[in-house]
Amino acid sequence: MEVVAKSVSIQVVGEIHRCTEGESSKFYCLPVKILFDNGEEKEYLLRAHGEPKTLLDFIENKKGLKDKMEKSFVLLKNGEVLHGRYLSQ
Repeated sequence: MEVVAKSVSIQVVGEIHRCTEGESSKFYCLPVKILFDNGEEKEYLLRAHGEPKTLLDFIENKKGLKDKMEKSFVLLKNGEVLHGRYLSQ
């Protein structure tokens, strides 16, 4: 996995809704646009398991959640967006 950029900000571009596809249907989703330090923008679905509270906390930046998450994504050479915690796996 070759990282080509790190996230610098996240913009909410939709409403919280129940995910509808297969295994993801147990999650709530929030459409966002992630901006990377190389200038690229990628659309992404933030997901929260079980209830939308975590996504609401993200939007309201409770406990600095949005601030922490904005810098926690990476863009791979193949165009895939990953949360930084998955890099070591």
